[in-house]
Amino acid sequence: MAIKRAQPKGTKKGKPSAKQVETIVSIPPDVVLAPQVEAPRHPTGRDQSRAKTRIHELSWMEFDRSVQALARTIRQGYEPQAVVGVAHGGVFVGGALSSALGAEFFPVRISRRSRDKAASKPKLSGDMPQELKGKRVLIVDDVASSGDTLELATALALKAGAREVKTTTLVRRAEGFSPDFVALTTEALVVFPWDYEEVVEDGRFDVDPDKAGA
Repeated sequence: MAIKRAQPKGTKKGKPSAKQVETIVSIPPDVVLAPQVEAPRHPTGRDQSRAKTRIHELSWMEFDRSVQALARTIRQGYEPQAVVGVAHGGVFVGGALSSALGAEFFPVRISRRSRDKAASKPKLSGDMPQELKGKRVLIVDDVASSGDTLELATALALKAGAREVKTTTLVRRAEGFSPDFVALTTEALVVFPWDYEEVVEDGRFDVDPDKAGA
């Protein structure tokens, strides 16, 4: 049995009256409508409006805890006699680790020459300390990504006569270079406490002008 739907009074079947249309679409004059903004989308069509870069701000207290935990891990498999910190983040990490491990500390600076392009391998602006000869060395940086800097520093330390060389960083990327020891693996952008402070280098960073251009 067919059921007929009731139609509003004053309208023809399937078509609302002009009065009804006015009632439906009319908006009070004191109501302000916000503009509709389309959410940004990924080329695949997936909504990316909520995607945000994760940021991990590391306090000095967290830094100290991470260094102490990293030092304990290193002691289980390695006894470095010298720690080399790569400026500038590696100087903070390396200095703290050398104290925790009871090893001598040496800061070095590894950077690309101004005439080199970003795609080139980093070049050492000076020489590795001669004191590394015959010692077990630990190369330290704050973050490991491509690993170019750590690999170059390792090669230069061995060239300087180091008996054995291992690497460590406070942070590494899941898909990046894997140092021998690491405190934290994350894809978040890590903001270190020294990122807010001015870095002052001492005489140990001085470079012989004749060697700097070699």
